[in-house]
Amino acid sequence: MKINIINEQKKVKLPIQKLRKLIKQVVSEESLGFTQINFIYVGDDFIQRINKQFLNHDYPTDVLAFDLSDEIEALDKIAEIYISLDRAFEQAKSYKVNFENEVARLTTHGLLHLAGYKDDTKSAKINMRRRENYYLRKFGF
Repeated sequence: MKINIINEQKKVKLPIQKLRKLIKQVVSEESLGFTQINFIYVGDDFIQRINKQFLNHDYPTDVLAFDLSDEIEALDKIAEIYISLDRAFEQAKSYKVNFENEVARLTTHGLLHLAGYKDDTKSAKINMRRRENYYLRKFGF
């Protein structure tokens, strides 16, 4: 599987190798059958435009995950995950964790959405948070 990590926010350096190991583990354990996943780390303005365009929500969010397989007529199964580093920075302060930890959590969160996890109810959020914590502990974030 091909993993592309694209940092559109040049203000912050990402722990690329550590994220790549985390991603590979989540993909393996969750049995995600994608041939390619693009992780695009952006700012609030960019993610707000995408959120409005595709979900009709006119505000920035922390993570958006898209399975593009239905959109692309090919044998490849491709996904894109957009993560706002502005939201990651703010949430890291709110949750009293370091920035790297919050970026790893959001990266994992996006993958879990692709695996079918939901966060639209209290119990679903708790289940997803437990799974995120499992991966973060496993990789020392």
